[in-house]
Amino acid sequence: MKPEAPRAARLPRRERPGSVSGMRVFGLNLWGPGVVAIVALRCALAGGLAQTPMLTVADWPASVAAGRTAPFQLVALNTSAAPVTWHFPHPIVGRWTAGTATGTVVAELQDPMSAAAVTIAPGHFARREYVWSVPLTLTGAVTVTFGDLPVPRLVLDIQAPAAEVSLPPEEETAWQKRLHDAEPAEAGTGLEPGRFFKEHISGYEPFYFVAGTRSPNAKFQVSFKYRLLNDDGALAARAPALRGLHLAYTQTSLWDWNAPSAPFHDSSYQPELLHHWERVIGGDRTNAFRLDLQTGLLHESNGKGGADSRSLNFLYVRPTLVFGRDDSLQLKLLPRIGAYVGDLSDNPDLAAYRGYGDLRAVLGWQRGLQVSALGRVGDRGEHGSLQLDATYPMMRFLHGSFSLYLHAQYFTGYGDSLLDYRERSSQFRVGVSLYR
Repeated sequence: MKPEAPRAARLPRRERPGSVSGMRVFGLNLWGPGVVAIVALRCALAGGLAQTPMLTVADWPASVAAGRTAPFQLVALNTSAAPVTWHFPHPIVGRWTAGTATGTVVAELQDPMSAAAVTIAPGHFARREYVWSVPLTLTGAVTVTFGDLPVPRLVLDIQAPAAEVSLPPEEETAWQKRLHDAEPAEAGTGLEPGRFFKEHISGYEPFYFVAGTRSPNAKFQVSFKYRLLNDDGALAARAPALRGLHLAYTQTSLWDWNAPSAPFHDSSYQPELLHHWERVIGGDRTNAFRLDLQTGLLHESNGKGGADSRSLNFLYVRPTLVFGRDDSLQLKLLPRIGAYVGDLSDNPDLAAYRGYGDLRAVLGWQRGLQVSALGRVGDRGEHGSLQLDATYPMMRFLHGSFSLYLHAQYFTGYGDSLLDYRERSSQFRVGVSLYR
């Protein structure tokens, strides 16, 4: 076989036209003598007049997984008697056919720089490596044709993907990320929507529904608090005392089932901003005494207008004193004392009936029976009220089916509702509570 032309010999090693001593074409190994005979026959037929090389595809894969790439080589053979200068196309565009379905094949040069012109000596060849990205949804036997190139049809068996193929994420600008990915995720856990709400919300005042026989017979209270700062945030790290900052909300409603159309007699809405210091003193499991401290600003109103309007703002301090270990009988004392701030024109004599504070005492076991008492007294030592609550866990009843407490409540005195703070009443109600 003739040696390579001097110009081809000066090309880089991977681009230098090679001899036809042997290669894999359409999955077959063709060795030197057979290829030489084919080239000699083609040269005789062409008479040295051909100006373009003969093209064929080598190393075409028999099968590939969907979503992967199918690499192959395009081989250009100079079967003429004179050197041929040729450009490898970039890209190669063809069609795939699977039954009645068709689609476009775009094969790219693995090295786009190798598309430069190459001179192939007579009886020699040059080849370039291409790659086709197989669609993720394409499976089964597929026929591939490159219509613009004189190469035969190719057959490829596309297997189902062995594993999920992940596409590289698109780059986002900072403002795009802030629009849809503003809530941070913990490293390695991904993002769980609402995670911060569940981590920061907790019970506050008792949460219950009870009912009796006298009007207004039903009474319920909803209460929770929300911790504002994240423990690992910059503000909490610089000012740890602010970690106890909370927003709270409590609503107490009286529902008159006995009246026509069963209206709500009155509701008290109590948004609140508070700060809670836990374990100011004690607090370990072995300690028999613990002191917490809370301060807050409470707004309370019944949302009515005219003569039925009631509202107040109360700035207070409330320590919590706990006597007894967590696993034994405990006594909790929660005295609250403060002052009314702002306008009291809706209820100017409120202090005469509710005073300037209250005292709540809780006796019982953390996981058992508890009895509590909430007492108020007017600023003149009269017009007071007392509310007694007894709760018992129902978690072990019915094979642990319900997370509730059995709740009994007795109220006597003034101010069962904010609307009727000047009226004295007594009522016994029973029901359930979610938090005590």
